[in-house]
Amino acid sequence: MDNWYEIIVDTNEDILQTIDRYIVEKGWESAVIVNAIGSVKDLVFATPIRNELPLKVGSTPCLGAAEILSFTGEVMKKELMDEDLKAVYPKTDSPLFIHIHASCARAGGQVMGGGLRGGRAFRKLRIFVRPIK
Repeated sequence: MDNWYEIIVDTNEDILQTIDRYIVEKGWESAVIVNAIGSVKDLVFATPIRNELPLKVGSTPCLGAAEILSFTGEVMKKELMDEDLKAVYPKTDSPLFIHIHASCARAGGQVMGGGLRGGRAFRKLRIFVRPIK
């Protein structure tokens, strides 16, 4: 299939930094992340702490190794980002906003998920992405 790309995150590499670097190098203004497969470790998820708007989130750590179950999102230049999300996601030096929802399975079949705030590849993570024109 044309216009599909694969981002490889190798052992111990930072997931969000690898995505950021790849998209910046490609010069894309926006992209959709369709899914990923692989193993991860020490993820941090943004999860709601109350059931009302404006959205308030806390950080939920997922320590240790896990298998990715779902991984979907969007990447765009910050000037294209939804104003409400600017208060939710921490500022970075990157020109991009990376917005990914993910879930993973840990030892014993425990499933965790939320908005991905950080983490690393355990063995390897393959991310499937397509630029938006």
